Amino acid sequence: MSFDLTNTITQPDGSTVEYGIVRGNSSVVIIKAGAGGTYAGYEEKYLRLAEMLHHRSGCTVVCLSNYSNKSFETADAVVIRDLVSEIQGETRMYYVGVSNGATQGLIDATRHFDFARILLFNMPLMINFHKTTAALRRVNSDVRFVYGEKDPSCSYVPFLTHIAGKDTCTARVEIVTVPQADHNFAGMIDTFLDLGMGVLTP
Repeated sequence: MSFDLTNTITQPDGSTVEYGIVRGNSSVVIIKAGAGGTYAGYEEKYLRLAEMLHHRSGCTVVCLSNYSNKSFETADAVVIRDLVSEIQGETRMYYVGVSNGATQGLIDATRHFDFARILLFNMPLMINFHKTTAALRRVNSDVRFVYGEKDPSCSYVPFLTHIAGKDTCTARVEIVTVPQADHNFAGMIDTFLDLGMGVLTP
C-alpha cells in the first residue's frame, strides 16, 4: 500500500502539514488525523482506509496530518482546493475526522467546502460545545458521530442528542456508540476501518 503522491507544506508559523493522496475519480474523501497524528496514521490506519475506500468506489482520497490546531485554515484548505482543481467534472466531497481532526472538520472545514457526508470519530465535546452546536445549525449535511463507549466524550452524547433533535439543527445527525472502544480504538483498528467505510454509505 502506498500513496500516489505525498508532500509537505510549511505554514507561516513554521509548523508543517504533511499529506498523502490516492488519486481516483471525482468523489473526494478527506481524512484528517487527530492532534499530533501523521497522514498515514498509527499502523497506517488512514492509508489503509484510503486504499479500502478507493478500492470500493474509485474515489480520490487525501489524508492530512494534524500538527496544529489551525492547520485546516492555513494549509489543508489550500491542499484540497488544489486537488479539486485538477479533477475533471463536478466533485462530490466527504470528510472523515478523528478527535481534533473531527473538530476541525465540523467547525472549520464546513466553512470552506460542502460535504455530502461527514464522519466524526470521538470528537471532543467537553470543549467549545457552543461551536459544535453552531456548526450543526449551519451545515446541511449527513453527519455521523462515532464514539467509543470508553471515550471521555461519550458521557456528553446525551447533550449532542438533544441538540440534534431540535428544529434549529439543519444537519442530519446520526450517533453511533461502539462497545469497548476507547479514544484511539486501541486493539480495534479493523472496527475503525469498517466504520470509516461508512462515510460513503447512508
